[in-house]
Amino acid sequence: MSLIVFNGEYSHAVLKQAKAGDFRVQDDFGGSVIPYAPTETEIAFAINATKACPELPIYARVDIFTDNTNQLAVSELELIEPELWFRNDSKAAKILAKHISLCLK
Repeated sequence: MSLIVFNGEYSHAVLKQAKAGDFRVQDDFGGSVIPYAPTETEIAFAINATKACPELPIYARVDIFTDNTNQLAVSELELIEPELWFRNDSKAAKILAKHISLCLK
């Protein structure tokens, strides 16, 4: 699951899936991406992951999974040029632009 968080606020999410027989989710390796509706727990977990940073990132992609003990875990916290899946949420780019403009004031 990849949850997109702008300035500490959840925006949207996608589910990345590997092709059958593979573990890689990237489309270069046959993986696919579909829109995802995360639970409130998953959203809170992703937001808290960004808030754990020394400075709140203006944007982040929080990749999470359920581990072998059925607990949420971060697999990747993308803060430098992540794929933010704007094509999966038509409002996301405008939300990010709003947060950037607020930081500039």
